[in-house]
Amino acid sequence: MSEASFSPQYYVVLEQLRQSFKYFEDKSIEEAKHALDALPTTYPDTHVVNEVKLDEKFLLKSKEYLDNGLKIYEDVLDDNWKCFDDGLCGEWVRFKNCKDTGNVILYFFGGGYYMGCSKQARSLTCEIAEKAECPIFTFDYRLNPKYQFPAQLCDAVAAYLYLLNPGPDSDFKPIDPKKIIFAGSSAGGGLAMGTALFVRDVGLPSPAGVVLWSPWVDLTSSMPSFWDPGMDKTDHVPKLLCFPKIGPPCHMSDEYLERVKIVSERIEQKKPNVVGHPSFSTSPRIRLYCANEALAIPYVSPMLAESLGSLPPILMQVGGGDRLRDAGVLLSFRASDPSKYRIPKYATTNFENSPFKEPTEVTLEVYDEACHCIQFMPFEKISQFSMQRAIDFIKYHTLDKNIKDTPKPNQAPLNAIAINPNCEIRELDEKYKECLKWENAGVLPDVKE
Repeated sequence: MSEASFSPQYYVVLEQLRQSFKYFEDKSIEEAKHALDALPTTYPDTHVVNEVKLDEKFLLKSKEYLDNGLKIYEDVLDDNWKCFDDGLCGEWVRFKNCKDTGNVILYFFGGGYYMGCSKQARSLTCEIAEKAECPIFTFDYRLNPKYQFPAQLCDAVAAYLYLLNPGPDSDFKPIDPKKIIFAGSSAGGGLAMGTALFVRDVGLPSPAGVVLWSPWVDLTSSMPSFWDPGMDKTDHVPKLLCFPKIGPPCHMSDEYLERVKIVSERIEQKKPNVVGHPSFSTSPRIRLYCANEALAIPYVSPMLAESLGSLPPILMQVGGGDRLRDAGVLLSFRASDPSKYRIPKYATTNFENSPFKEPTEVTLEVYDEACHCIQFMPFEKISQFSMQRAIDFIKYHTLDKNIKDTPKPNQAPLNAIAINPNCEIRELDEKYKECLKWENAGVLPDVKE
């Protein structure tokens, strides 16, 4: 595929994104956050945005679920997630004069779990709200380094509980989970997938579907596409194992390092028996998000879950030139055929005892040569095409006739396709399936940085 495949503007924006990552390499986390907070967050007058602060009861109820659902992992987690001093805020984005279908999209913004917010995602959420003809609720989950996992999961579950049962004083009625779609991009996609897994595991009602745009579902960065030199030309995501880094000393970094020390000492003392690979303990900590010993928790790295079966329908859209491509492909195949793809072995040894073996309906779309999160380039033809397919998925899976308790027609659990820059669809190429044979999935790469 030549560079002529995309518009000149595509390559200009791609280079700008690369340069922005380089610019922040020697900046502190605080400086990076301040720079992003200064960006404009306007929205078109065709939309209405209502900012809200959720009642603390939703966080407290979410905490109950997490206390039970994460008990086996508690020794490898930072306890600061239980601090709700900052509360949980969010915003409703609506297209004016849109008819009420009862549908709602719960959107999870991206940003590596250390930056981003609902306001900065408005360009995308406004587009989705208009095209999907339904409101979007986005929430400002807590960020690293102050809040490590599972603070983000706690906030996501709280936001979902808010939609399911807002309470008598709310200005909207409880929303049927079969009218709710989870949607997320990059780290937000990983969180959306992790939340869907957690909802399944604790017995909460599942949403109607999950839309994933270049999701970060493997925090071990173990898949071949992440390290493929060819991605240096096609993507803007840095080829770094330890990213983002804490940066120069500041109050935020000092507080973070103190909390890391507490967790590390607890792990050293208790030696908890949690799912993981020996490479986790031989490598220095690689993520602000969690300790290495927590990397294989399914809600951290959904690609490594014991089983990805029995989940709501999934739409997975990744770029062919996206470093996170292989992780998205492997997750898709694992979800659609959980009995066949027991990868990695260390995370799936107890699969036979799993109650979640039913194949998940998955649509996998690989967009040739496209970079990470192509959906954020709305001027590009292929971006518009992928967005329309996502909208079609959302509308189909929230139609009343498709959510009633009636048998679904027999269909293959996986529809895997590739799409070229001219929006021509074909069966998924074998080159995109090579990652299914990768033996080091979930193993920390031995790289020097």
